[in-house]
Amino acid sequence: MKERIMELLAELSAVKSISRSAAERESAKWFADFFRAMPYFKAHPEYTGVYAIPGDPFGRTVPYALLRGKKPDTVVLSGHFDVVSAEEYGAAEAYAYQPGSAKLEELLRKMPLSERQRADLDSGEWLWGRGGADMKGGLAVHAALFEAYAKQAETDAPEGSLLFVPVPDEESYSAGMRSAVEIFKTLKQRYGLDYKLLIDPEPTRDVDGALTVSLGSVGKTMPTILVQGKKGHAGHCFEALSALDILADIYLRTNGSLEFSDVFADEATVPPTWTCLRDRKRGYDVSVPHRAYGYFTALSFDSTPEDIERRLKRICAEAFTEQVERLDRAYQQFKTMNRAERMEKISYEPCVMTFHELCAMLREQDAASFDAFLAEARERAVKQVNSGREDYPTATAALMEEVLDYSGIQYPITLLAFSPPYYPPVHADRVRGKEGYGSAAYRFLADFTQKEFDERVVYENYFMGISDLSYSAMTEPFDYASFSRDTPLWGEAYQINFEAMEYVAIPSIIYGPLGRDYHTYAERVNRRSLLQVVPAATKALVEHMWRL
Repeated sequence: MKERIMELLAELSAVKSISRSAAERESAKWFADFFRAMPYFKAHPEYTGVYAIPGDPFGRTVPYALLRGKKPDTVVLSGHFDVVSAEEYGAAEAYAYQPGSAKLEELLRKMPLSERQRADLDSGEWLWGRGGADMKGGLAVHAALFEAYAKQAETDAPEGSLLFVPVPDEESYSAGMRSAVEIFKTLKQRYGLDYKLLIDPEPTRDVDGALTVSLGSVGKTMPTILVQGKKGHAGHCFEALSALDILADIYLRTNGSLEFSDVFADEATVPPTWTCLRDRKRGYDVSVPHRAYGYFTALSFDSTPEDIERRLKRICAEAFTEQVERLDRAYQQFKTMNRAERMEKISYEPCVMTFHELCAMLREQDAASFDAFLAEARERAVKQVNSGREDYPTATAALMEEVLDYSGIQYPITLLAFSPPYYPPVHADRVRGKEGYGSAAYRFLADFTQKEFDERVVYENYFMGISDLSYSAMTEPFDYASFSRDTPLWGEAYQINFEAMEYVAIPSIIYGPLGRDYHTYAERVNRRSLLQVVPAATKALVEHMWRL
């Protein structure tokens, strides 16, 4: 098993499947060929195939293979085969895709390393290279186990069924896992599968010497805000209303605000972090910014998009009122300093709308014309995203602005929407009909690894790094239609089948080999964890879940 895992890791790593690139197709083909070459699937070709991601700009696919067992009880092995780029390796980049390469380690010794990194390099206990930890090491473990079960299945069906679905695009927008839900749904309907557990071998971390198993994955929502103020010359600033003033106030009320932090047991989501805040001016001129936009990441355990939108509506109205009053206070004082001033008071009515509310208003005026306009605007936005010229949040803001232009609204307004990607929060213990399955899997792993390897395993309720687990089930259902209406790019550019996620309802955990410093040139995976502990523990867990 050790040798086979190393062989598979070398082959997988050699495919430079950079996220959001056509190179991901090569990894999908590798897996498709890997499955088809097995005698079991030569005898049962109907149990393996590839699912083409609809409308994918890179032509990516999701390969899958199902070993039918004596029972419909099914464990899913999954994980992503895309990796982040390796330019930070510098002169060592050519060797970054060769795990265990002596040349890579030689070059790494000449690069800046922390004390722990250098100690790990000197120990010889780690495999270095891009993707070894995140997460081709874990995929190699799953591939080796699946291969062994397929060999067994040639003569004797395993106790339960085993489904292997490696996916692309986790490092970007999770197009692979969002599409894999369709595979889960189809196979459940066709063969009556009863999904017991999904194991995602993301690299796990050690805390005080113990490996951490994640029973769930944090949710991520990306609110996008477009503010329109009142345009004016900078020399007459009191006759204008800066969109940046309002947006900056919204930023200060939300960035780092604990109002948005969810709590579960003794874990909490970090407060929001804004990743973009800027005006919409296309060049230099001496005018007060008429429009500004920004977006931020809100993490959640149980807050729905509706909850977040409700808080934002209130905050945006408060920020608008405060900024108008602040401007008026300054103006009242300025009047005492400048005899030319004649305005009595600066006053504007606050107006906060969601994207859907604005669209509904415009449809009431002329539904046919507006729907035709919106379809064309969306098509342009999709082309911008698919060509790589714009990302989802930037394209979302641009589409919001086009709709605002179409409306002809001249008064100050704050417009709220959601930008992809969206990751629902999920917890294996909270899947309807499978309550407690995550904890059952954890307890088994903890007992097994302690007994067999004298290794401690602890758990966290939610993985805070955001992961593909989000699409395995819906543990916090909400108004899906409302969310889609307030996501301007929903449709051809981006969609999630929430109903299918509710239907497949797969409890899922993160359990993979110990990794450190992934996404950096110091990425590495622990040899013992990769080659001994995780393969044995995963195999035992699969068979335990078949019996649960």
